[in-house]
Amino acid sequence: MSAQMNPQKEVTFTAKNQLSRDFEARRLENAAWRLWRKSMREAEVERAGSEEEEASISQSPPRVQSLQDVIGDRLDFTGIRFPNARSGRDYDDLPTFPIRPNFAGFKNQLQPASECVVFDGCPEDPYHPSNTPIYQTSTFVQPSSSEFGAYDYTRSGNPTRTALEKHVAMLEQAAAAFAFASGMAALHTVTRLLREGDEFLLNEDIYGGMHRLVTQDCVHNGVKVRFVDTTDLEAVSKAITPRTKIIHTESPSNPRMRITDLRSLAALARRHGVLLSVDSTMMPPVICKPLTLGVDIVVHSATKFFSGHADCTGGLVCVRDPDLAKRIAFLQNAEGTALSPFECFLFLRGIKTMFLRVEKAQENAQGVAAFLLKRRPHIKEVFFPGKSGGCDPRSLCIHTSQCHGPGCVMSFTTGSVDFSRRMLDACRIFKTTVSFGSVNSLCEMPCTMSHASIPSEKRTLPSDLVRLSIGIEDVADLLADLDHAIMVASEGLTPHNDDGFDSRFEDLPVVPTLRVRPEEEGSTRLPTSCATTVKSESAVPGRSPEQLSEGSTDGHAAAERCRRLFHWGFNTEEDAAARAAWGVAVAASALALVGVAFASWARSPGRR
Repeated sequence: MSAQMNPQKEVTFTAKNQLSRDFEARRLENAAWRLWRKSMREAEVERAGSEEEEASISQSPPRVQSLQDVIGDRLDFTGIRFPNARSGRDYDDLPTFPIRPNFAGFKNQLQPASECVVFDGCPEDPYHPSNTPIYQTSTFVQPSSSEFGAYDYTRSGNPTRTALEKHVAMLEQAAAAFAFASGMAALHTVTRLLREGDEFLLNEDIYGGMHRLVTQDCVHNGVKVRFVDTTDLEAVSKAITPRTKIIHTESPSNPRMRITDLRSLAALARRHGVLLSVDSTMMPPVICKPLTLGVDIVVHSATKFFSGHADCTGGLVCVRDPDLAKRIAFLQNAEGTALSPFECFLFLRGIKTMFLRVEKAQENAQGVAAFLLKRRPHIKEVFFPGKSGGCDPRSLCIHTSQCHGPGCVMSFTTGSVDFSRRMLDACRIFKTTVSFGSVNSLCEMPCTMSHASIPSEKRTLPSDLVRLSIGIEDVADLLADLDHAIMVASEGLTPHNDDGFDSRFEDLPVVPTLRVRPEEEGSTRLPTSCATTVKSESAVPGRSPEQLSEGSTDGHAAAERCRRLFHWGFNTEEDAAARAAWGVAVAASALALVGVAFASWARSPGRR
């Protein structure tokens, strides 16, 4: 374009000429306006008027060249229509760098609650939306075959993902942050920094998914994996060798809540030239910012606290060093593990309430921990890094020096696997499932759920360990639920929660408070009255006989009959006969329909 210009004449670009095919003119006009808005150091650019007016911007060729020179350095390309880099830029086959760096660019001075809310996710959007839009597209149109815009393909970059990554980078005070499709995808990307022959040191009390990844994947790529107690700095120092490249830990660890001194471990790793990676999923940035303690890489399963509603999965990697950020960005783009735009939008929404959710959950967690400590001898040990928990003084001192709260995850032992199972099955508010960080309170047994992938001989967890994730319900309801569950488990009663539930036929009208007599009692026939189907008053604590016998006897029997008939296999001879009769009825109906259809066809005019 410059070659066609007369250096002695001014070139006029019409601001409102929407039909213009001169994309370069519109790009430069857009850039000029945003430069004025951003720095206020450039000459004032006249804004385009109404449709009746013809507002123009006059620029001399030197001015045009000046704009071209600064486009790659001073503009956030999120909103520029057709940005490109100066000639000589190295694209590295990666639009993420240097065209669209997602660096936060500053250290925020806001309080944690404000950090979650005060963030402009789309500063260059011409429509100035109050929330970041969802750019639900796979490709982006380019200005020409020789120019490339800020985005070309969503795998490589997307404006919605850029907004999320920038916000997370600001929260973590990181050089850059990267959003992945899951927490495991984020952890896998960290392991991809290792090469054949490198050594990988990990905390021995590690998340089950990470243990599976490194023991069944990394070792096959020639990486030597070793486990060490990262709470013991002397043991870590002895374990480091010249081949050690990364140390990975959790603090608190999942699920034993063991505390690692991140400052001291970071200093130790720095002396040996080793990267320190921390999975800080249990401590979101409103509680702890590990990068400020000297950590090199922070990983989050965003599925937990960043979402907070258990409705999307995602992972985050945050780094301090820009060069390391480029390596992570390359892997994110090359391996195609980036988060989709819609999930990015959900996480952006979740971040806004993260501080409030975490504060409430922490408050509840301290009450629950204090309650569990008082329920001895049924509860043996409580693991919780708070003043009301069972954390030892040294670990508690370390934790309070690097975190602003105890979190809302805890674990405890009961001394009996059966007791733990009965207790979890008796919970009504606490839902038995994996994961944590949701607004709902959750419970699980790690050895058979989240950490089941670790062989029993290699697990450092007690088999009766129970993990609780505390939500934002009223703490009085949570304590009442746990008290009820402990009572049921201590009396050796069979919990009635979700009796008869079958996820294959969850829409069947099953009555959860009713129970058929056990088969071993000799009766294979279905009950004929409600009185024979319900438990005694002592068998169902908290429910009166009137409550148990509410409803129609025939309805209860029919519901139980329906449940049994639709289970796989024939439970009784009566069931088999009923199923056979049902099959005959279906076949007869089908034949009747075929007969009617044939008769209609035979009487049709075409047949005559």
